[in-house]
Amino acid sequence: MVKELINSIEKVVLENATKKYGISRILKENDGKPVFIKNVNGYRVIGNLCTRDVIAKSLGIEKEELMKHMVETLDNEKNGELIVDNNLNSTYVDDSLEKIHEYPIPTYYGKDAGPYLTSGVVIVKDKDEGVNASIHRILVRPDGTLTIRMVEQRHLHYIYNKNIEKGDVDCAIVIGVHPAVLLAASTSGDLTFNELKYASALMKKPLKLVKCKTVDLEVPEAEFIIEGKLTKEFVDEGPFVDITGTYDMIRKQPLIKITALRRKEEAVFHALLPGGNEHKILMGLPQEPRMYKGIRNTVPSLKNVALTEGGCCWLSAVVSIDKKTEGDGKNAILAALAAHPSLKHVTVVDHDINIYDQNDVEYAVSTRVQSDSDIVIISGAKGSSLDPSSDLKNKLTAKMGIDATMSLLKGKEEFIRAEVPKDDE
Repeated sequence: MVKELINSIEKVVLENATKKYGISRILKENDGKPVFIKNVNGYRVIGNLCTRDVIAKSLGIEKEELMKHMVETLDNEKNGELIVDNNLNSTYVDDSLEKIHEYPIPTYYGKDAGPYLTSGVVIVKDKDEGVNASIHRILVRPDGTLTIRMVEQRHLHYIYNKNIEKGDVDCAIVIGVHPAVLLAASTSGDLTFNELKYASALMKKPLKLVKCKTVDLEVPEAEFIIEGKLTKEFVDEGPFVDITGTYDMIRKQPLIKITALRRKEEAVFHALLPGGNEHKILMGLPQEPRMYKGIRNTVPSLKNVALTEGGCCWLSAVVSIDKKTEGDGKNAILAALAAHPSLKHVTVVDHDINIYDQNDVEYAVSTRVQSDSDIVIISGAKGSSLDPSSDLKNKLTAKMGIDATMSLLKGKEEFIRAEVPKDDE
């Protein structure tokens, strides 16, 4: 599944690299462009895979259709179909547990605590809530155990705390999965939300699952499968780089004991650069449909929403509307900030502005904004813990909205850009 996608996309192809800093150096130099490395310690590696273009291509749609497709699919997530394919087991090779140190798991930056799994989708199951799939950074320790950064208030954290007193919790980590699985695993929903069914709905076809050998789980078909047990033991995790490209703190986090390692023949390992564009896309893209639905309830003429790469696809957004009344721009600002509480800055533009072109957005700000009337500033709001400039102790930040839409009071004729006719007169 992943191999077919790799063969079909435009990419930078390199012969070899080292696990320690070599992979990350290459991914950093080619940030935003898919990279395929033929040999890293005897394995093949793909990185910078999930761009908007590649995700759309993997789903069989155009990039411009991606937002609409996600919004529609979120409303029909339960229609996804999961199939356990027992024939897939024969396509996997069993490795000894010591092989974890031979896998091409990168050490990305100079102060990292060690090699990190960054693209692994973690699968757990609860008898009441069902299956949960989510992405977490996972440190590979010298003794072959793992440490997972488990974010509070997330479903994995909830399932872990609910079940750990009864004993170790079965888990599996899948690496090298279809982009739909990565996108779904990055999407937040309520406890009934089934990420794997959502992935199937995004793909418009059944998602094939593989039965694990040492834990009671079925997982999406992947290049690598790591089976294990989440334990009560807590050990140091970090330091490690977060989405802003700055270091996160060291915390005590749960230890995972590996029970099985399995991989495809000639498996391709997916290395996801922390703080790179792929990291930002996978964090931000799933938020956009939620923002779209929230803003549309307030401004029905909403056209599109994008969390910007310069804003780490988390802290800044651009919203496109077909302005009908003079207050629409400011209403869209307030609705956007409410729909994505981590949002710090939002710019609202008319639908003639390309929200994916920062120069076009800056043009709107430069020619359609008066700072004393078109900028909204909110002080003392709850912000994102990922913003290093915020008041981290009290978790407060200042938020700003820019209404960069054309003034209806002045008249749109003053703002319309000249166009060259398509045909000679």
